Amino acid sequence: ADTHVAADRAFVARETNMADNLTAVGKELAALPTRPAGVLINGDCAFNHGAAGDYATFTDLLGPVRAAQMPVHLTLGNHDDRANFRAGINEAKEGKDAVTDKHAAILRAPRANWFLLDSLEFVNKTPGLLGDDQLAWLAKALDANTDKPAILFAHHNLFFGAGEIKGALKDTAKLWDIVRPRKQVKAYVFGHTHNWEVKEDTSGIHLINLPPVAYVFNKTRPNGWVAATLKPDGLRLKLNALKPDHPEHGQVKELTWRPA
Repeated sequence: ADTHVAADRAFVARETNMADNLTAVGKELAALPTRPAGVLINGDCAFNHGAAGDYATFTDLLGPVRAAQMPVHLTLGNHDDRANFRAGINEAKEGKDAVTDKHAAILRAPRANWFLLDSLEFVNKTPGLLGDDQLAWLAKALDANTDKPAILFAHHNLFFGAGEIKGALKDTAKLWDIVRPRKQVKAYVFGHTHNWEVKEDTSGIHLINLPPVAYVFNKTRPNGWVAATLKPDGLRLKLNALKPDHPEHGQVKELTWRPA
């Protein structure tokens, strides 16, 4: 999640060269002894305003991953620009969206269905929104796909409770009204907060906050990527920190799905 690549490969933000970080992750993925089934990047692919040049550089930096024949799947975050994204990435431009004006899809795997959602509302404004059309599509798609566990994949963190939502998903309550009673939904995977963390909500849905590839907001937290291995009854997550001396590097989380 949160690669935040700028057009200029030398650009540094928060003492971090984002291009170098994505390059490092790409090399690690390409060097794995077993090729992953795919690579998912969960939003904020580009820097602040999702400029066209950001996506050109972003695509170039994924060269080693694509050369290793790993399919790459992308969602959009609040620092992405949907028009520039579609114009700059051929596969995104050629694909047909499941929801008008949103970049949503179902990624089917043998042991789960990944629902890739688009929470981008306004470019370079922090909160996110799925919107009623996408939520209606999600409800219908979940009802049509009950044979496997469902994992939701969207950029924004959730907001439960009263008060100001600030930078989170504005329609969290509507989303949770859909997913809580549909027992095939097992996990919600997000980025946005730049903070690696795994929790569980009161209904047993796992909340997986991916680390950023780019910079962290809190210097004690890890940046990097997560290897996900689907099991018959759950998901195994392994943190690969960009700094191998980080105390959480190599950390494994074994998740068990809530009952159907």
